[in-house]
Formats: sequence, C-alpha cells, structure tokens
Amino acid sequence: MSITAIKQKRVSDEVFEQMKEHIISGEWAPGKKIPSELELVELFGVSRVSVREAIHRLVGMGVLTIRRGEGTYVNEVLPEHYINTLLPILMIESASLSETLEFRAIMEVESARLATRNADEQDIARMEKAIKVMEKNKGNNREFAAADLNFHVAIAMATHNSVIIKVNAIIHDMLKKIMEEIVDITGYEGGLYYHRRILEAIKNRDENAAVKTMREHISATMDKTTGLNGQKS
Repeated sequence: MSITAIKQKRVSDEVFEQMKEHIISGEWAPGKKIPSELELVELFGVSRVSVREAIHRLVGMGVLTIRRGEGTYVNEVLPEHYINTLLPILMIESASLSETLEFRAIMEVESARLATRNADEQDIARMEKAIKVMEKNKGNNREFAAADLNFHVAIAMATHNSVIIKVNAIIHDMLKKIMEEIVDITGYEGGLYYHRRILEAIKNRDENAAVKTMREHISATMDKTTGLNGQKS
C-alpha cells in the first residue's frame, strides 16, 4: 500500500467542518440563528474571509440561509435533503479527470455567460482577490490550486443562480483535489492568463468574450491532461 503525504487543511475547511459539527450535533438547532460573522471570527480565532467561505459552502448545500438584516439561520433539514446532497457525491467520486473537465466545460462556460450579466461589485472583488492570491502563491501548488478553485467558485456565485451555486458547493471537495492535480500538470501561468482575460470580459459585460475565453481555458486544460484520461480523480 502506497503512503502519501498528509496535507494541511485550509482554515476555511476547518471552520466548515466545525460549523457542520455544531449543526449535526444539534447545538445549532434547525430554525435557530447562528452566531454572526464577527462572533464566529472571535470564537474560531480566524479571519472573516475564512468564516465567510465556510458559511457560503453551507448555504450552497442548503444547510444555512442568510436573511438580510437578520442574520444566518439553520434550515430545517429533512432526510431526503441529505440524500439529495449525498447522491451526487456518490455518483461522481469515481469520475475520471477527463470526465470532470468535460462537466466543467458544460457548466462553467454558461456560468461565465450568466456571471457577465449578473456580477456585482462584491462578485468582481472575489474574482480579483482570487487572482491576487494565485499570483502570490506561484510555487505553492496547494495554495495556488485553492485560489484557482476560488476564482471559479466566485464565477458560480456571480451567476446568482441558486442551482449552480448549490452544485458547486456539493462538488467543491472533489474539484479541490482535481484542481491540485491540474496545477501539477499545467503549471501556473496558463491559469493566470485565462483568469485575467475572463475577469476583464466580465467587468466589460462582454458575454461573447467571457464564454469564448472560458471555453478556451477548459479546452487548453483538457489538451494538457489528455495523457491522463481514464485516471481516477
């Protein structure tokens, strides 16, 4: 049996896991309001960004709801909701790298189109931040890959389409692993090049450019990983 190095968890992942445990244990009961972002920052001793990322993942999974002006509440989660969340994970856990990229080619191209129509200033800021973190972490595959994924998550959120956001939340962990594999293969400059162009197109509300560039981005990645078709993610 081969042994692989144990990778450190990102802070937002640890916050997500702890928040999830609070909900599963019933400490944060269905229908109840959870602590505010600032309170969670103090409780966990982490940055507001890490708390916000964890909350958005739980919102995307349908576990939490943010009510403007009121706070964040735990949803009433029925058994069938767990099944609806788990089934996609069980179905895709054995997907190959090429299959995952084919899925991204379908979903992310149209996500780029919707993001161009619907992105607000906060969405643009998320994309810009992800690119800056990528630039800062050239040479650090794990952090670069995490920021790369955050850019694509930011695009999904910028669609303001609840289904797209939830699908991204469900497959987030699988995509995180895939993204690290992709960075190992493709390096740093290609992702940065395409991300900058996609961001520029979204800022300019140029749907055709955003769609074309995202399609080129996924296609270029697929071309570079052709030799790995059939490998498991």
